[in-house]
Amino acid sequence: MDYIGSNKSNEIRNDYFIWLIIYLGIGFAVSFILPFPISIVVYLVIFFFLNVIRTETALRKRGLGGIRGLYRSLSSFRNSAGFGGFGGFGGFNHTPLKFYCMNCGYEHRKAVCPKCGSKMRKAGL
Repeated sequence: MDYIGSNKSNEIRNDYFIWLIIYLGIGFAVSFILPFPISIVVYLVIFFFLNVIRTETALRKRGLGGIRGLYRSLSSFRNSAGFGGFGGFGGFNHTPLKFYCMNCGYEHRKAVCPKCGSKMRKAGL
């Protein structure tokens, strides 16, 4: 069966298999070349840097400008959402959901509309 997004999911799956083979190959190479305690440290350092490179390329493919671009967008989100200030969560603006009657449009938070008695309601901001 052919799905609309199957080509993209196959591409992602193939990408994961390629990176798995790269990680396993580097792990076997490092374990055969270096003795035990040193090989684990070297492999963890290589693993960290490969993950940084992999994340950088994935973010650039998605148009976020790499890791720096991701942090810039997160910092601008933090400033616009009001997370700054003392303690890190200074001015967090929380807007609760509002419920409206679907029959008459009256805003309420009850199971039954106090104005018309209808049980149908919709959520909105």
